[in-house]
Amino acid sequence: MRIAVHVPSDKALTQWGAGHPDWKPRLVLFLPGAYDGPEDLLKRGVYGDLTAREDSGELAPSLWVAPDNLMSWYADRKDGSFPYERFLMEELVPALEQAHPAYGGSKEARTVAGLSMGAFGALNLSARTKAFGRCVALSPALVQPPFATAGFWIRPTLKRAFPLDREAFAPWDPWRHLGGDAELVLGCGTEDKYGLEKVTTAFAEKCRAAGRAPVALLLAPGNHDWAFWAPAFEKLAPWIAGDDLPPTLKP
Repeated sequence: MRIAVHVPSDKALTQWGAGHPDWKPRLVLFLPGAYDGPEDLLKRGVYGDLTAREDSGELAPSLWVAPDNLMSWYADRKDGSFPYERFLMEELVPALEQAHPAYGGSKEARTVAGLSMGAFGALNLSARTKAFGRCVALSPALVQPPFATAGFWIRPTLKRAFPLDREAFAPWDPWRHLGGDAELVLGCGTEDKYGLEKVTTAFAEKCRAAGRAPVALLLAPGNHDWAFWAPAFEKLAPWIAGDDLPPTLKP
């Protein structure tokens, strides 16, 4: 299993802390999509951008960890054979916070973020564990049983993970739990090849109708790929790290 971790420099941590005495450094759990992996945060420049901006004093330092998706949907498999949600929340996050005690340690000091399958996972972990104060879901794959509209190549992974009955699936259904009570940012590329711009917009409207308006809905040119995701994370990095939303993204 592959995991990519971004650890800010001691200099960046000290520099930011000196000017922000009440600040608590955040832990960010990043969940890649089905056909992406931890290495993409390195290849696509996300971690490099974080390092440069943190070291320059532009961005609050945050500890990021990105695990493999293992085609798990970031859930415990329904037969109990593959408890991936439990691994993430009971082993990975505690291990990172023990190794780097300056970061995380509470809901208010954690963010969960993901794209596509990972956005589905981020909404679910946010709602199910109540361990995150902020949640970012980009190009979310908001699947529902019996998963007939999902691609045939991905359908077996869904059927292994989740019940096919809609009521039994409710604990994993973002359309019902809306990502819990974490502050929420949604986004999607306007040329998304799976048509997820409309889905993301509809989900944002449902959240608003339920009195849970997203902090921002980011719709920008791009497909279901890093041409949209990389610039989106660059724009959202201050908010993910616990700062205010950039003025250009405010509703």
